[in-house]
Amino acid sequence: MKNTEHVRQIDFNRIKSNKNVDYMDDGIAFHTDIRELPIENGSMQVNMVTIVTCINGKLQVELNAIPYTIRQYEILVCLPNSIIDNCMLSPDFRGSVFCLSQSGILEQISENEIWDKVFQFAENPIVQVSEENFNMFKLYGSMLKEKVKMKHTPYYKEIIVSIVKASLYELLANVKNKTVTYGKGLTKQREVLFKRFIELIHTTRIKPRNVSWYAEQLCVTPKYLSTVSKRVSGKTAFDWINEYVLIDIRYRLKNTNKTIKEIADILEFPNISFFGKYCRAHFGMSPTEFRKQLRDIPN
Repeated sequence: MKNTEHVRQIDFNRIKSNKNVDYMDDGIAFHTDIRELPIENGSMQVNMVTIVTCINGKLQVELNAIPYTIRQYEILVCLPNSIIDNCMLSPDFRGSVFCLSQSGILEQISENEIWDKVFQFAENPIVQVSEENFNMFKLYGSMLKEKVKMKHTPYYKEIIVSIVKASLYELLANVKNKTVTYGKGLTKQREVLFKRFIELIHTTRIKPRNVSWYAEQLCVTPKYLSTVSKRVSGKTAFDWINEYVLIDIRYRLKNTNKTIKEIADILEFPNISFFGKYCRAHFGMSPTEFRKQLRDIPN
């Protein structure tokens, strides 16, 4: 098995050193030729929202240890702290990518009526669009590419941001609505708290599994945080915490050579027995069995 103990951290500071990026500022990065970016060399943890558009061919990738394939007229959305591995492009693949920092995405989609759709990407990161709508994305890409070549004029950055925001709305318009509408009828104070809670989970490397820790960081009571989370998202705060802890477990079991005990220690479980019970409760099997399943190893 290859050594994937050290996962490269890809953030905006790393991107700034890449001369192939078409446009870059503190919150937005855009590039029209994904082949020129270093995406195939080992595991990466992207600390930003990364949106990949497939114009032709296909892209195979593991996102948080789950395999996905995107083809023509499909868009892949990777949320912050997602771990990307085993990225393979078909010979005829053409695609573009643009990234938003965590602060950038919060600024661009702060409106309550569209925030709910962002969380759907955690469950299904692939968006399928019609050829007509896909042509709109290509148009936005062409506009960005041409604009960044032009001489800087007043409102240059504002124009870039407006094009990006329009493309985000176009993307979100293609996300199918679920039964639950998050945030409907909530006060701004509550929706802001929920956004801060999700951002805190995203940015916390080793995630505590108790609601009280997050509540303390956010200066609210655990009960209030749980109530707000349930009303905004349909999930309790504890459910959201577990969802991201499971992503971390899945990745470490599949892509590192750490022992089960070492993983339990890293993720701050009290002991290996408790870690085993946690995995059985959520995956339906022991950590060892789940690791074999993830790696497709015969029993």
